[in-house]
Amino acid sequence: MSSVRLYGLNVETDYDLHEAGTPFDGPADVTVVSASPFVDWPELPHGDVLLDFSTANDHWYVIVRMQDGGLILRIPTLCEFAISADLTRVTLRMHVDAPRGMGAVLTTGTLLSALLFLQGSPVLHGSGVEIDGAAIGFIGHSGQGKTTMATAFCAEGATSITDDVLVIDHAAESPTVRRGSRELRLREGTLELVRIPAGDSRTSVDARTVLVPAHTTAEDIPLRAIVIPRPRRDGTPLMFERLAEKDALLALLAFPRLMGWSDPVVIEQHFRFAAALAVRVPVVIAHVPWGEPFAPGLSDALLRALDGDG
Repeated sequence: MSSVRLYGLNVETDYDLHEAGTPFDGPADVTVVSASPFVDWPELPHGDVLLDFSTANDHWYVIVRMQDGGLILRIPTLCEFAISADLTRVTLRMHVDAPRGMGAVLTTGTLLSALLFLQGSPVLHGSGVEIDGAAIGFIGHSGQGKTTMATAFCAEGATSITDDVLVIDHAAESPTVRRGSRELRLREGTLELVRIPAGDSRTSVDARTVLVPAHTTAEDIPLRAIVIPRPRRDGTPLMFERLAEKDALLALLAFPRLMGWSDPVVIEQHFRFAAALAVRVPVVIAHVPWGEPFAPGLSDALLRALDGDG
C-alpha cells in the first residue's frame, strides 16, 4: 500500500510506488486498486476515443470514454486502467505476461498524466530541478536527455522537483511547477555522463537506474526557464539557444506527456497553455556534447545564458 502526493494529487494504491512521492494528510484524490490479471484481452468497449497513440511499429495507449462517463485507459501488452467518471477511483488489471512491478511505473507516469489532462491540467513530457528557489524544466521525447540533464544539475547542487511528468500551473500569469516524483530514472549508459555516484540506487522493472537525490520541500516552485536538450555528437561545444515566441510555442506543443489526443477539449487546453507559457517563460535549446561526461559548470552556464551573459 502506498499513500503519496504527486503533481498536486493525493494518491492511494494497494501496491508499492517506492519513493515516488511525498506523504500527505487528508483524503485521497485518487484511489487505485488492483484486480486479477488478464489472460486474454477483452475487446475495447464502445465509446468516444479520446486518445489513441500508435506508430508504425507499436500501439502505445488508448483512452475510451464509455456511455456512463467512465473511461478505459489501455496500454497494450501491459495493463488496463478502468477509471470512474469523476476520475477519483481506478481499477488496475495487468496482463499475465507483464513484468512484475510495471504497474507502479505506469501509474505514476501514464495514469496520473491522463487524469491531469482530463482534469484540465496540461502535462509536458519533462523533468524539473530547483536552483536558488526557481525551477528549470527539461522537456523532450523519450531518450532525448531530460532526466540525464536534470541529474547533472542535481550533481551540481540543484534539488529535484519531478521526473518524466512536468505539470505547470498559472501559465498566463506567474508559472509554477508542481512537485512530483522523488525518483530520477536514468537509461542504461547515462549514469557515467553526469558525474554522480549511483549510491543508494536500484534498478527498475524497465531496466532504468533509479536515484533519489535531494528533493524540493516546496509544493509549487516558480518556473525560470524550460530547456530542450539537443544531444550533439559532432564536437559542437555546449551552447544555449533561446527560441523566439513562435518557435517556443511549436516546441511546447511538440512535447505533451501523452501523445495522440483527439479530444477537442484537451487539445484546446494544451494549445492555450503552450501559447501563454511561450510568452511568459524563456524556452531554450541546449546543444549538449554527448558521449563523454558533462563538463563541470553546466548549471552556471545556463543561468549565465538566461541572464544574457553567455
